[in-house]
Amino acid sequence: MFCWAAAGLPQIAKAATTVTVADVYVTLRGLPQNAGSRQSSQDMHPDADDTAISSLRAFAQRLGADRPASIKDQPRLAEARYMIDSLQQLLNGGSAPTPAAAPPKPKTPAGPPVEATYVGAKVCLTCHASQNVEFEKTLMGRIGKTQKGKFDCENCHGPGSAHAKAGGGRGVGGIISFRPEDQSRTAEQNNAVCLACHERGDRTNWSGSTHETRSLMCTNCHTIMKAVSRKNQLKTALEPETCFQCHKDRRAQMFRSSHMPLREGKVVCSDCHNPHGSATAALLRADSINETCYKCHAEKRGPFLFEHVPVRENCDNCHDPHGSVNQFLLKMPRPRLCTECHTFGHGTFSGPNVVQAMSRQCQNCHTEVHGTNDPSGALLHR
Repeated sequence: MFCWAAAGLPQIAKAATTVTVADVYVTLRGLPQNAGSRQSSQDMHPDADDTAISSLRAFAQRLGADRPASIKDQPRLAEARYMIDSLQQLLNGGSAPTPAAAPPKPKTPAGPPVEATYVGAKVCLTCHASQNVEFEKTLMGRIGKTQKGKFDCENCHGPGSAHAKAGGGRGVGGIISFRPEDQSRTAEQNNAVCLACHERGDRTNWSGSTHETRSLMCTNCHTIMKAVSRKNQLKTALEPETCFQCHKDRRAQMFRSSHMPLREGKVVCSDCHNPHGSATAALLRADSINETCYKCHAEKRGPFLFEHVPVRENCDNCHDPHGSVNQFLLKMPRPRLCTECHTFGHGTFSGPNVVQAMSRQCQNCHTEVHGTNDPSGALLHR
């Protein structure tokens, strides 16, 4: 406050509630001075302390009254339906239009808990015999044949006496349905049933993972009652197709000329990523991007006597692992990729016969771009 008053800077508060120089002077008179210039108690005004406290209290109250309104409920540009129209209105001095809120999905009220008891799998089979035939073909169904009672219907769907007494039906009698479109139960409630058995191993980091925080259900990716995939009980026969339900951009990249061999069935998404959570970025299974690549490309690991710094830092500096239109999954064609960093030295010239544009471009001479152990390979020539 004192600096503002001394420098004559404009204050944020309104003119009617601005603290005057006199208020600051009175406040400062009530504060203790340093040892070299301390005044005696007789020289100070008898009401200095009370005046200082009153001035500070009044100043704090005025700040609270003049506090700007919250912008939480104001429309944001990213949520506007037409961005260009919103920008035009903002430039013209108007406010951005409030986007029309999407109608909320109808949510079936859960209601009070239904009192029910366990009746056994035989009662369930009177109506769900066809579902049981398909379930017996799955891994859990085969285990249930040898370990009786381990995978009974009510172990996952809850006690079924009220459901059977009401004549059946989806959600009737408090029966637990794992359909993603069922709004009577949250994703956390449904996933908790699965995690009661499947919380170990790869699912250890599920809590707090990207898929968990976005309210994905186990049944969004897995089909429990049918044997669709060869393993992991996925919703599709091939694992990448399950991931491509959401990651459609990755599907498009896999159809580029240079791609990982997912289409050929040699690798799958879970070879690099753990969809159930990971301690590293992008749900990677390894500690870093490079460590993930080194599982297959061990010859690039090193250590090398002469290292290429961008390679040691991150393989993604040059490569796009999900697919590219350039050779070797490169992000851009050579020599343009090299000149992103190496702008000096040989120089770049136009024409089809320059050394940078022939054959493999810069790699005509600098062959060991990932690093070399040759004593004369300081420039990655050999």
